[in-house]
Amino acid sequence: MVVAQRKHHYNEQEIYWESPKANDQQRKEKKNRAKHKIKAINKVQMIFSLLLMAMLCIGILLGYVQLTELKYKVNNLSNEIRQLEAYIENLRVEVEKVERSDIIEEKAKVELGMQYPLKEQMVFLDLDHGALENVQNTQEKSVVKEEENGNSLILDVKNSFYKVFSLLD
Repeated sequence: MVVAQRKHHYNEQEIYWESPKANDQQRKEKKNRAKHKIKAINKVQMIFSLLLMAMLCIGILLGYVQLTELKYKVNNLSNEIRQLEAYIENLRVEVEKVERSDIIEEKAKVELGMQYPLKEQMVFLDLDHGALENVQNTQEKSVVKEEENGNSLILDVKNSFYKVFSLLD
């Protein structure tokens, strides 16, 4: 039995020496778990930063959407400008056709049956130089009367302004 007691005693010492080691390992594992545990405030910070990044990405995408829409509108407007320029050019051609005297003359002769007047159909007027002077004098007098009316109008406005101003004082 002595041998058995010693063995038993040896086992006790072994357990005694092993238990601090086991306790140290358990403590280290607990510390590692505690280190790896994420605290609640860290979780909130991570969620907030993820939301912030998501909002930033969405904002960038919305900016690109607006740019694309504006490019589409600019493209449509430039197409409309080209169409209007072509329409303006067509109108200029039409105006040129209407303004050209040879085309007008041809249409007058062909469609309306018009012709140049003959010498006997023409009437010549003989004007006296005195009559021309009378016409010029009459025109000058009317210009002078218009100036006088204009001056009297200015005077009337001026007088009414002074009346209103004197009432305000």
